[in-house]
Amino acid sequence: MTYSETIEYLYGLEATRGWDLKLERVHAALDGLGRPDRRYPSVLIAGTNGKGTTAALTHSALSAAGHLAGLYTSPHLVHFTERIRVGLREIDEVRVVEGIARIRRCAPPEETGLTFFEMATLLAFWEFAEADVDVAVLEVGLGGRLDATNVAEPVCSAVTSIGIDHQQWLGETLAEIAREKAGVMRAGRSVVLGPALPEEARSALTDAAAACGARLVPTLGCAPPVAVGLPGRAARNDAAVSLALLDELARGEPHLAVDPEARARGFRDVRWPGRLDVLEVAPRLILDGAHNPESMASLCRELPDIAGGKVRAVFGALSDKPWEALAAELAPHLAEVVVVPVRQRRGVPPEDLARAFASRVPTRIGSGPCAEIERLAHEDDEMPILVTGSLFLLGEVYADRIEKAGCRSVFELPRAGSAA
Repeated sequence: MTYSETIEYLYGLEATRGWDLKLERVHAALDGLGRPDRRYPSVLIAGTNGKGTTAALTHSALSAAGHLAGLYTSPHLVHFTERIRVGLREIDEVRVVEGIARIRRCAPPEETGLTFFEMATLLAFWEFAEADVDVAVLEVGLGGRLDATNVAEPVCSAVTSIGIDHQQWLGETLAEIAREKAGVMRAGRSVVLGPALPEEARSALTDAAAACGARLVPTLGCAPPVAVGLPGRAARNDAAVSLALLDELARGEPHLAVDPEARARGFRDVRWPGRLDVLEVAPRLILDGAHNPESMASLCRELPDIAGGKVRAVFGALSDKPWEALAAELAPHLAEVVVVPVRQRRGVPPEDLARAFASRVPTRIGSGPCAEIERLAHEDDEMPILVTGSLFLLGEVYADRIEKAGCRSVFELPRAGSAA
């Protein structure tokens, strides 16, 4: 199979199977592969929001210290290869083809029922073992207890935040969701808790740690002692979690210690697109993948500092997200909104999105994010433009900018500017 055929095959699994949260299939497939996940130490990071940023910060610091670190995150913005990184490089397309072929020989999804995310996770474990990484930083995909990444035996783990999201799988209350994410805890090992956890969630996590014998490491919501190359208070909270994780990793694996200078360099140079990302400056173009109540509230808290006032928004959303609540939260910060389709089968029709905004802010329906950004920039090159509501929507913009810049990856796009 070619790379494009391999990716099409994986997406076919997602379309036919979706989410089916069980660990038995993944364990069996890893046994067939020779348990590549046991060939290196790992760090496991869960949370409603902030887990990707925390993983990126931790990986960047480890890399700055000279450790060969693997990073597994999801979803990707443009290319599937973004999900799996060894050091500073994404997995090669040839390796994707080879790895998926190997997994299919050992554990054919047609027989085992492996899902898209499980196959991607297995590929990451395999690639990290083949590359002989020193350590792997793993971002949990959904929840924790039954997520495919949770087959790993991490040196330490983290729960960055708890908010209402994915209720159909994780539960309706903060306590229920917290108990699912507490599945990343391990007896006798450390679990770092984010500084902004709601009390209901913190209490549930504390009880879960006591029940399984994990060691709790709380963090404080204050400025970390190093500069963070990402804007916003949420990034500073995530940096506090990452710093604690690095300490706990070094406690369990002393050879993976990261000295202060490497931490500072790694945190300064980290790249994590899609979160308060200022992509262009005239007008200021801000991309943020807020798609649940907690992340949208965080975005709205930051907008006055990032944008300096009201913005014009390009908004799209998926139907399994609380898009009406997101619209209500965002609207007071907008001078105008253009609603556009998200080109996924779960995309909310723009006509429905328009009704959610129309009574609150001037609203119109657009054809797609890139065309609407161009139109808005032509009309006014001073008032900032915000693209938000779905990471899939951001992916369209990043893909367009990658093509125009002549680069290969979202991580190679030049930094356009920092917060105002």
